[in-house]
Amino acid sequence: MDARNKIMIIGGHGKVGQYITRALRDQSLILVGRNEGKIRSFLNKENMQAKIYTMDIDAIDFTAVQHVFCVIVCVDQDNTKLVTYCDKHAIHYMDVTANSDYIEKIQQLQLSGNSNILLGVGLAPGLTNLLAKKFVQTHPFAKDIEIQLILGLGEKHGDAAIKWTLDNFIKDYSHKTLGKIRPYMKKSSVMIHGKKLRTYNFNFVDQHMLNRAYQDKSFTTYLGFDQSRITALIYGVKMIGFLQLLRYKTFYGIVETFFRNPKFGSDIFIASIQSQGHVLCAIGHDEGRFTGLIAGEVAKRFVGMDLKGGLLGIADVISLDEVVENEMFGLASASE
Repeated sequence: MDARNKIMIIGGHGKVGQYITRALRDQSLILVGRNEGKIRSFLNKENMQAKIYTMDIDAIDFTAVQHVFCVIVCVDQDNTKLVTYCDKHAIHYMDVTANSDYIEKIQQLQLSGNSNILLGVGLAPGLTNLLAKKFVQTHPFAKDIEIQLILGLGEKHGDAAIKWTLDNFIKDYSHKTLGKIRPYMKKSSVMIHGKKLRTYNFNFVDQHMLNRAYQDKSFTTYLGFDQSRITALIYGVKMIGFLQLLRYKTFYGIVETFFRNPKFGSDIFIASIQSQGHVLCAIGHDEGRFTGLIAGEVAKRFVGMDLKGGLLGIADVISLDEVVENEMFGLASASE
């Protein structure tokens, strides 16, 4: 097979990357990571064949990249050298990161449009963006739109996701209409099955992506948990300034351990779009599994589609109806 037909997956043996690798098992793959043994162990377990390349995402060997037609990144990175290289050399690029700062960096690049650059393919961003698109189509005159995200405390989240969340509890961010804002200060709520769950503003990148896409609207993302008392506790601790203790390693470690080894709560997740009494929501379980499955499905479509080129979002590859109607994802949806 021509080397130009190969797909490089960086972190393809990780928590989300495994789903993508399985979805693309019929393709000619190159799996990249820092630990050859872990990659080989994964391939043996899955009874799969792929070329293995040992490389750190922070020290890219571009000679290994130049002969592939698509790069899929499943690990966090700080600089945009790889996506810039892919854009310049007509190599398609997909990134599963939910890191707000990094996606903002990519969106500010002057891309040539030589390749397809796909971002935001998980829960938030991802499913929330699909819900928002459908909501705007149904309610075109809505202006101030809330994105509500409820996460189950009973699910074991990955280390990177926990670290990102804790870091963003104490990090101010900029919002299209609210300006410079502190996280977990602006209150809202979502009604699910007759139960009111409180939420507070948080720096998920979906709101920034949507605010770029819809110039006449303002999206704000709110985060809460399935255990309202924990959401309230976090808010209270934030108000008296105790969350600033996350800047200290010992306290950070205690909170990190709590989220890594949950003792109560469920694995539910809820994504809801609401404005002026109108609601469109999706409910599922096991956010990690959902993120992996949707990333895998999107990757499979992405590598086989003839797309417009340039910066793309999940809605360019799959629709909300296709996700909800596919039993594999296990979603229930509702609207008011």
